[in-house]
Amino acid sequence: MTMTKAFAFCLAFVALAATAQADAALQKFVEVTLSTVRDRHRLPAIAALVSINGKIQAEAALGLRALGHPETVTVNDRWHIGSDTKAFTATLIARLVEQGVMRLDDTLAASLPALAKDMSPAYRTVIVAQLLTHTSGLPPLTDDKDLAPFLAAIATAKDVKDQRAAIARTYLTQPQSSKAGEFAYSNLGYIVAGAIAEARTGKSWEELVREQIFAPLGIKNAGFGVPASAGRTDQPWGHNDVAGNLLALDPANPDGDNPAALGPAGTINIALKDWLLFAQDHLDGVHGRGKLLKAETYRKLHTPVTEQYAFGWGALLGPEGKPLLLTHSGSNGFWLADIRIMPKHDMIFLVVTNAGNQAANQAIVDIGKPLKDTLKPFD
Repeated sequence: MTMTKAFAFCLAFVALAATAQADAALQKFVEVTLSTVRDRHRLPAIAALVSINGKIQAEAALGLRALGHPETVTVNDRWHIGSDTKAFTATLIARLVEQGVMRLDDTLAASLPALAKDMSPAYRTVIVAQLLTHTSGLPPLTDDKDLAPFLAAIATAKDVKDQRAAIARTYLTQPQSSKAGEFAYSNLGYIVAGAIAEARTGKSWEELVREQIFAPLGIKNAGFGVPASAGRTDQPWGHNDVAGNLLALDPANPDGDNPAALGPAGTINIALKDWLLFAQDHLDGVHGRGKLLKAETYRKLHTPVTEQYAFGWGALLGPEGKPLLLTHSGSNGFWLADIRIMPKHDMIFLVVTNAGNQAANQAIVDIGKPLKDTLKPFD
């Protein structure tokens, strides 16, 4: 099992013009680019979507759902988006804040009162906002070597909510891994934030995401964990790189994804058009017309705290303080997903693949550059 990887983003991609080529030309260009990149990097499948001015201008999905199987991917297939889940979790927490269920400046001691006495003193004054901006001091949980205490914490818990509560207890009673206030990417911060939301509402993070994010936006083609059914190629499978060879992972394989307890940090699977509904809401939120949150709340979520990281987003602000770019990448080692939102030009770019190796990472770059060149840089 490979823990969810840290975000990566390309700020150079912000140099895009608002006016695209004609739909048919852009569609053909995306198809040819995806085909070329997929062949070059020997990926099982790859898919992308480009939206400009609130309309899909190009979308394509090429390749196989699973190597060794004949089924091909479609534009309606679901993809594991890894750490791109974090923007969903931050938005969920923001919704609960607006509803008066919790506050971003709540301390961990106040948020988890049953744990406060045993909590490491340094964590007692950490606030919820720091969990969501990777400044809480919690360990990263991004590598297999970090797994022993994590797996021990969830081993005897009866359900996923109890697992997340156990994770909070395990790590918040230990010394900090880094100083609070300093940026240190941490999946654990998002898991603890999810545990707090669960404690406050009595509902699981998965229930809350469906209720607070999916339902209001009309997202229906989405779920959690690997998207395909066990033993079936009804959706894409992830692929493991073994000595340079990609091997399809049956969804029944327990090592094909991170444990469900990691959910708030990275387990959503979703179709591109449904992911676009979420991305469009954040783009609209920059312009003061988002559906999920108040304008000032979007502004809070999109404003970097440190290291160009905001709340679930890598963010680059323009001189007027509005985002030029909101971006994130996500992977559990077997998939890769990348999102770029450029509000100034009303543009969204989504790209996914069912492999998570270095070739997949390079493929994202190899798609982004020609697309940037085709859509023309601005001054």
